[in-house]
Amino acid sequence: MTTPAKFTKEEKKFWQRHYRIEKPDRIPADWYRLHSADSDFGDEYFYFLSLRLFSLEDIYLKDSQITDQSIKYMLNFKNLHTLFLRKNRFLTNQSIQYFNQMQNLKRLDITRTEITLADLCEFLDNTNLLKIFIDSDETEEEIMAMASILKAKVPNCSIYLNCCHSTDVFGTSNKPIF
Repeated sequence: MTTPAKFTKEEKKFWQRHYRIEKPDRIPADWYRLHSADSDFGDEYFYFLSLRLFSLEDIYLKDSQITDQSIKYMLNFKNLHTLFLRKNRFLTNQSIQYFNQMQNLKRLDITRTEITLADLCEFLDNTNLLKIFIDSDETEEEIMAMASILKAKVPNCSIYLNCCHSTDVFGTSNKPIF
């Protein structure tokens, strides 16, 4: 995809508003991290970002306005290793198809979203994932049945339930379901 040399009117507003950037050549092509909590970032934000940004390694996005469409835009970010999407209540299991296409993705946090453990069992197919954080209300028996399905689908991945980090605040390791 070739990026236009000049901003469109809408792009110019976006880059001025969020980053005070006046010209496209001032945008770094590679970013390491995007961090935002309780923001109004939504699909339009990621649309404009994906037009100019080619590499982004970590996205920490807690409680924003994104939908599955934003996840689709994130496919344009090469080298995306970490997606922390806690409390993004508009995400659905439709996002899983995009997670599957993110071949560099190693860590995924989808706690407090509409995506369930059962959704992962049915749709997840990204064997490069190493850690997934998700909530579950299922019984222990149901969780163990789903764990065996996921172990076959993503054998090198640790799945953590009802927590968003592999350690607690005291540094004690949280135990994955496998």
